[in-house]
Amino acid sequence: MSKSLLDISRGTNHLEDSKDSNLGLFDSDRMVTSNEGYIFDPQSRIWRISKDNVIYLSWLDEFLHPNLHDSYLSVLKYYVVTLSGGHANNVSDRFREFARFTYSSQGLITGITSIDIINYRSTLNRENEWYLGALRGFFKTWIKFKISGIEGEIADLLKGWTLHANTKGRAVQTLCPEQGPLSDLEFESLHQALIDAFETDGIDLQDFVLAELLMATGRRPAQVADLKVKDIIEATSEDGLRTFVLNVPRRKQRGNRWRTSFKAFALAPELGVALKAMVEKNRIEFFACVGTSLQDCVDELPIFPRWNVLKNLMDTKISREDILTIMKSEEFHRTTIQISKKLDKIVTLLSVHSERTGEDLHVFPTRLRRTLATRAAREGCGEMIIAELLDHTDTQNVRVYTENVPEHVNAINQAMARQLAPLAQAFAGMIVVRESDAVRGDDLSSRVRSGQGNVGTCGQHGFCGALAPVSCYTCRNFQPWLDAPHQELLDSLLLERERIREITNDLAIASTNDRTIMAVTQVVQICEGRRAQMNKGITHG
Repeated sequence: MSKSLLDISRGTNHLEDSKDSNLGLFDSDRMVTSNEGYIFDPQSRIWRISKDNVIYLSWLDEFLHPNLHDSYLSVLKYYVVTLSGGHANNVSDRFREFARFTYSSQGLITGITSIDIINYRSTLNRENEWYLGALRGFFKTWIKFKISGIEGEIADLLKGWTLHANTKGRAVQTLCPEQGPLSDLEFESLHQALIDAFETDGIDLQDFVLAELLMATGRRPAQVADLKVKDIIEATSEDGLRTFVLNVPRRKQRGNRWRTSFKAFALAPELGVALKAMVEKNRIEFFACVGTSLQDCVDELPIFPRWNVLKNLMDTKISREDILTIMKSEEFHRTTIQISKKLDKIVTLLSVHSERTGEDLHVFPTRLRRTLATRAAREGCGEMIIAELLDHTDTQNVRVYTENVPEHVNAINQAMARQLAPLAQAFAGMIVVRESDAVRGDDLSSRVRSGQGNVGTCGQHGFCGALAPVSCYTCRNFQPWLDAPHQELLDSLLLERERIREITNDLAIASTNDRTIMAVTQVVQICEGRRAQMNKGITHG
């Protein structure tokens, strides 16, 4: 095992000393421990400060005079030690762009002046003024510690300016079909596609659980990546009902270190059972990798591990104590980027259609967070509840959901349904010309009945507790008959939708069966086309 790897994991033990005292922080020769517990050499031009963040500093020698290097790095070290890796990395990126601009106009930078700040601001507009806003605290910290290289007057200059923050909420307000929250049809289609793919071995258990966790909890990928086995809490009531709670590590809380603050999130029993099954598979693989003597390490195992890192580590013949030490670190956890890329890969594989764009659905974790909050706002949840759902410490970033409650649900009529059905692709089964052509067509108990008559055959062998025929049209095992009364069923569903809307005055409730309406409409259209082809063949035969 490399010494640096063990040092990284043990760095969290010394973090309090680094944060509680500035002694040696501005000493360029002293090793530094980041907020996330990563030890790095401040003289290096590459600082790995967390599992997800690396600060690259090769540009220093091009833009800054050598006398300014240590001053800038001293302030940056303070940010790395006291704040999150993501925030420190962002500030470093923003300063690099400021330095790039200043260098282009005056050459090598020997010090930061008010004129430099004014000139840089003149290049910004309302949309990107937050670039300078992100640096305001950094410059104030530089001045506060009286580190050379910056004019003290800059503090008063920045204090007198009103800088517009990064624009937030636009994708939600405009219901952007690419970046904004998913519509109900898109959300339901994605959920059903996940179930179908898992049942047919299109995706494995881990991919299914990952996607469902992100959809159900709306948590950031970094939080999902931080989860360990011990964060799952299961209880069984006297009547045998299993309940599951997930202690989700908090992120983006000022001053908090890795996995020191948690917020409980109740899981649906179905997701909890799937999560426990996945953890059990991980447990078996873990013992196969490290041996059964490390039973007390299992609770520290990430829910989404990086098996290659663990297996490579075992090849170094490290001690049992060192394994336990590293298991308590974030070393074996997937990175934020890995979680996001995995979700993208899963959704791409599912190839879920959007009724709004007519193309495959584009999904990323932030869209799922926006979807969770949007659905909650539409159900009448207030700012405090939505902030709690999104794990925010205040309500300033959730007002976009409550002030402009989006309505994805339209008053669907038959004409609109016919337009949207081909795009939504809610029907997943197969049309059969006659009952005898269907799988289980010789089994009378497989018939699917509606108030208008028999409409098709269920091709599933085994018990199904779904409500027929409403649930059947979106099921991949359903085989509608060509000449069944699908149009009559569609008419009844549309009438029932309107009746519920008039009674409740709530489109969210009335739209419960909208995906089924799309599926039945699609079946009607397919059957119409099939019959037209058959009639044409007879006519010209």
